[in-house]
Amino acid sequence: YSKCNAIPSKISADTNIPKINLNSVMINEGGSVEIDGNGVLMACKSSILNNNRNPGMTQQQAEAIFTKNLGVTKFIWLNGKAGLDITDMHIDGFARFANSSTIITMTPDDLAYWQVSNGDIDKLYDATTKTGAAYQFVKVPLTRNDVITTYGKNVGRASYINYYIANNRVLVPNYNDPNDAVANHIIQQLYPGKQVVGIDCRNLFANGGMVHCVTQQQPQ
Repeated sequence: YSKCNAIPSKISADTNIPKINLNSVMINEGGSVEIDGNGVLMACKSSILNNNRNPGMTQQQAEAIFTKNLGVTKFIWLNGKAGLDITDMHIDGFARFANSSTIITMTPDDLAYWQVSNGDIDKLYDATTKTGAAYQFVKVPLTRNDVITTYGKNVGRASYINYYIANNRVLVPNYNDPNDAVANHIIQQLYPGKQVVGIDCRNLFANGGMVHCVTQQQPQ
């Protein structure tokens, strides 16, 4: 962690962009929140309003922090599931904003496999933009088969939603599965100006992560 913590200061100095340290205000991982670029934030309460991160913090207090620092004014809160994994159900594993009007996610059956509750599935599909318009939904399947790591461990079916958007690439988790090509194609259609590149995440997924989990955007 000490080496990770040195990165923001170095990037701030190299890019001459001020660093804002909110560690004493809120503990929040990048994978916990999704923002549509037009004032809406989507998140699971389980990974933010949780005593293992922000003891005693209320939803109202969290929203005030996000509004002040990220400019968002509307919130789509799913309950999530605490204790499921180390992230307490980060939103970026199963639902992302592909753009300001589109949510990329999974079918109800795949969401249920991901242990998203029926109530959260309904809230997700009923989500609306800041102006009250319904989002468009793009659904990507889970892997067709259980994922087997290179060292033989079965880690179940995996998600492709946890991709990373770079300047001219989109890095999509792949798993040596028939649905890799299906997912890559669907995601490529969403980003015609970028090239989709599959990243083998079989072993990474065994430790609870995918591409977006181990990356972080920075100003260019």
